[in-house]
Amino acid sequence: MKELVTPYQVMEALATNLGKAYAKKAVKAEGTIQFHLRHEGEKIDCYVKADENELTISPGVTTNPTVALTSTLYHWLDLAAKRLNPIIGVISGKLKFKGDTSFFARILPDDIFNIDISPYADPVTAFEKNPHRHWTPPKNVFVINASPRTREGYTDFFVKAFLKGLESEGARVQTCYLSEQKINRCTGCWHCWLSGTGECIFKEKDDFEKVYAGCQDADLIVFAFPLYCDGVPGALKDFFDRAIAHSHPFMIEGIYKTRHPRRITKPQAAVVFSVCGFIEMENFQAVREHLRKISHNAHLPIVAEIFRSGAIYLHKNPLLYQKLNEVLLALEKAGEDVAKRGKVSRKNLRIITQKIDKASNFQKMSNYFWNEKIQSGENDY
Repeated sequence: MKELVTPYQVMEALATNLGKAYAKKAVKAEGTIQFHLRHEGEKIDCYVKADENELTISPGVTTNPTVALTSTLYHWLDLAAKRLNPIIGVISGKLKFKGDTSFFARILPDDIFNIDISPYADPVTAFEKNPHRHWTPPKNVFVINASPRTREGYTDFFVKAFLKGLESEGARVQTCYLSEQKINRCTGCWHCWLSGTGECIFKEKDDFEKVYAGCQDADLIVFAFPLYCDGVPGALKDFFDRAIAHSHPFMIEGIYKTRHPRRITKPQAAVVFSVCGFIEMENFQAVREHLRKISHNAHLPIVAEIFRSGAIYLHKNPLLYQKLNEVLLALEKAGEDVAKRGKVSRKNLRIITQKIDKASNFQKMSNYFWNEKIQSGENDY
């Protein structure tokens, strides 16, 4: 169970990090820094001693320190983190020094947390910034179908039309149904990172690596899923969580925010394809933003977002047969668009996302449909 550390434990942790940096200094210094700190009515006296070998911290008050600092705990931490200029701290009365203040500079490094992560460099690429401009027709397409109903779901029905268009342009398409795979849920143990191997504790115990290998071999990855509770189905979220093992733990700059470097770098793109039962297209807003964040962290630019609301209604309502065929044809053409240019034409996207009926009609006919199913005892829909 996580507990709040004490002020002295904070000082111990800081001294440990300082000690590691101090050990690398070519020229050591001998002396002592005495701290008289205050925190929420508590007085924390401790001192850091430096010799030719190491830095050590001890509680209490030492005799004849090289320099002494009196302040609050927070003001000292601000000084250590370079958030507080020492001159401003003295003038404002936040910091009080006594003794040889230059001793701080002799034992403290410029940046105790600076390490070389150049071996893990994974900078933003021109392809990621603008995949359409640098587009090459994909040879291998890997589809992750996250519908719990696999081949019986409406996700599979609608995405097949899109995949048909990709295949017509020469792409080799392979589909993986997540519900047919065993993917254990991430336990948050961080073995993949802390071991330095990128290997999950479940590596030999489930199918995740087999599925991820399909992603690595692909030029284009299609994430196809039904909207579940305004988000992705649990199986797909588990897949995303486990994929963190294929990143290094280090932090680097992304296109617009911090992210991790990949263990294997390769120019790839993604298509997000989703259907839902509600008729309003606004239902995809949350999952659209979610997948955009995931794609940024995965260095995987999204070249097309294809959403179709009222999927069951469009498929089951005989009065919408014409619109159904219009949507399916536009989906096929969208697949051709992505294969050729790495994006869907506005015309085809308008047809795919067209309004199919009034909400009042949808609600009335859907209620009739579900009532009939319940009364008949049918489990299939």
